Amino acid sequence: MAEAFDVIVVGGGPGGYVCAIRAAQLGRKTAVVERDKLGGICLNWGCIPTKALLRSSEIWHLMHRLNEFGLSADNLKFDLAKIVERSRKVSTQLSNGVGFLMKKHKITVIAGEARLSSPGKLVVTKDGISTEIEGKNIVLATGARARTLPGLEPDGKLVWGYREAMIPMTFPKSLLVVGSGAIGIEFASFYRTLGSESPWWKCWTACCPSKTRKSRNWRTRPSSGRA
Repeated sequence: MAEAFDVIVVGGGPGGYVCAIRAAQLGRKTAVVERDKLGGICLNWGCIPTKALLRSSEIWHLMHRLNEFGLSADNLKFDLAKIVERSRKVSTQLSNGVGFLMKKHKITVIAGEARLSSPGKLVVTKDGISTEIEGKNIVLATGARARTLPGLEPDGKLVWGYREAMIPMTFPKSLLVVGSGAIGIEFASFYRTLGSESPWWKCWTACCPSKTRKSRNWRTRPSSGRA
């Protein structure tokens, strides 16, 4: 017999897990179905790990201004693998924190990919094994995905998606970021600051379209170093 819940949330990102917590606080038996890691794209592959990368590039930038602070150092260099490793550890720690919140509020976390099979029923598949669950209320919080441009499908080598850009195996001598949202500009700033010799990004309309005009103008100023 399928396990039954008052509320099932499909997607463990910021929208999904917050919804689940609130449902649990209201006394509902709640479950979250997530096929990857809790926290969603933002926490695992977006704005959180990019901030960790930017912190490393910021320190690298400051290291080249040591003289201004009365300091000096020789043979400055960075270790790309360790920069990426720190970024991933930050994401893992925060994702585990979301898991702790699920346990605290007695929310059942079901790993796998969900599919609506009939009204009020879901089939969750993980490693080829399918399980059916029932919910009086089902919330779809599956988030968004980056658009793939025809002819520019990520191959992990010449063309990267955001995941490849987050965990590069080697540092690119040149790089063009297509996309003018916050994460695109953060990638551009990170790679440029560490020495990538390419144009920063390609904007089809305005950079950071969700920001104010003043913020957009600041971000589009020519710069020889960092954003």
